Amino acid sequence: MMRNDIHHIPLQRITESGSSIEKESVVVETAIQLNALDENGQLFTHATLLATPIDLIELHAGHILSEGYTFDTLTKESFVHIDTPYHTIQYEGRLNATVRKRPVTSSCGACNHPDLLVSNVHGVIDSSAFVDLDLQFIHDALEKLTTNMHLFQESGACHGAGLLFLDEGLRFVSEDIGRHNAVDKTIGKATLAGTADFNNALILLSGRCGWDIVAKAVRSGIPAIASIGAFSSAAVQLAREHGVTLFGFVKNDGAWKAGY
Repeated sequence: MMRNDIHHIPLQRITESGSSIEKESVVVETAIQLNALDENGQLFTHATLLATPIDLIELHAGHILSEGYTFDTLTKESFVHIDTPYHTIQYEGRLNATVRKRPVTSSCGACNHPDLLVSNVHGVIDSSAFVDLDLQFIHDALEKLTTNMHLFQESGACHGAGLLFLDEGLRFVSEDIGRHNAVDKTIGKATLAGTADFNNALILLSGRCGWDIVAKAVRSGIPAIASIGAFSSAAVQLAREHGVTLFGFVKNDGAWKAGY
C-alpha cells in the first residue's frame, strides 16, 4: 500500500566500492491547497503549501491560527479533506484577515510586511517561567523530540516540532518536509485537542529558528522556543520586541539564549 508520508523508490547508491540500484526511503513533498470562505461567503484558495501529506487538517488549522487568519475556536469537524485529484483541505469558516495568495515553499516561510512587523493578538507575552530553564532540561526535551521523529529516523529528510508544557511534558510532535509546516501541524494538533492557550508551552524545533517561526509563536501566544539549530538575526529582533525567549543551537555543553 502506498504511504502518504514516504515513498520507497529505486535510486543509484554510490559507495567507495562502486554503485548499485537500491530502494531508498524518500519523504513525500507535494502541493496542498488550503481553501476557506472569504468575506462574502465564497470559497477561495488562500494558500498552496508544499508539504508532506500527513496530518493535513491539523496543518490547515495550525496555519490559519499561527498566521493570524482566524481567532475562532476550531474543531476537526470544521474541515474537509478532499484527496483527489490533489490534496485540498477546506475550512468551512471565514478568515478574518487578508491572506497571502501565493505558494509557500517547504524551505522557508513568507511575510506580508517588508518591515517584518507582527501583530500580537493575545496580549502581552510573558516568558518569565522559561527564562531560567536548566540547560539539561532543554537538551533532554529536544532529544526526546528527535526520538519521537519516526519519519526522520526512516528517511533523514524532514523537520520536527513539538510543544513542551511545563505541567504536562512533550506533546503534539509533528513532522514535515517544511519547518514551518511542522510547527503549524503541532499548533493545529494542540488546538484541535482543546488547548485554549499556550502560555505554559515551549516550541521545540529540530532545525533552525528563523523569523517565520517566531512570528507564528507571537501570533499563537507561545512564549518560548528551543531549537537544535541556531536562530537568525530577525528571529532575535522579533523575539525581543514581543517578549519571547529563544534557546538556540542547543548542545549538551551549552546553548545561546535571546529575547526576554
